[in-house]
Amino acid sequence: MKKQSGLFGLITLLALAACSPSTPAPVAVTQTPEASPALPATWTPSPPPTETPLPSPTPFKPFEAKALTDNLNLRANPGYLFDVLQMLAKDTSFQVIAKSPGGEWIYVELADGKTGWLFAQLIATDQDLQQAPIREPENARLITGTVKNANGQPINGIQFMIQGAGTSAPRTDALTDDSGVFYAFLPASSAGKWYVSFTAVSCTSVVMDKDCNCLNGKCGSIEPALINVTLPQVEPLEFLWQ
Repeated sequence: MKKQSGLFGLITLLALAACSPSTPAPVAVTQTPEASPALPATWTPSPPPTETPLPSPTPFKPFEAKALTDNLNLRANPGYLFDVLQMLAKDTSFQVIAKSPGGEWIYVELADGKTGWLFAQLIATDQDLQQAPIREPENARLITGTVKNANGQPINGIQFMIQGAGTSAPRTDALTDDSGVFYAFLPASSAGKWYVSFTAVSCTSVVMDKDCNCLNGKCGSIEPALINVTLPQVEPLEFLWQ
């Protein structure tokens, strides 16, 4: 019996040993930092994008023109109410330097260096006078306005009379340009009430055909036909072509 109990104890010890969990030895873990990808040997940084410069405008070069008629008035400013500096004979040559806002008057330089303004329609040249740069007149007052149709489209070639109040009042005229705007320049001393009224339609207007007849035989009208302006003008005038 003693042998069996000893054997039973030995079996019990072996069973307990088999059921006891074994603790694994700790293992050291070393974390290697992530390496950056290798660049090609020939790699170079791309340059930053650059904007393509816009071409510079071609500077205006004065060109020669001539007087289309005798006794062409060279004036101190662009308008009929400014002093006449000199009268030019037909075919007198000069250099075109600039134009007034609206392009009705051209600033020129004579052979002797004298400068002044000539009415564009009395100048003869094979060049386009409207390519000249704009020159703002000095010592002048301005009356300006626009003419558009019911669709808001500008109407060119509409002529206005600009006249002061009273008998023998001074008068000048102005024609709308391709943007439907007219510019009437007056002496700087001009003051008081002036009248702006429609007078005519140029053959070059968009409301006329190539034979200088009203389009489709229907001539339009302007509204209002007359506006009073007290100088100095505050807001541009507005006219409707209908």
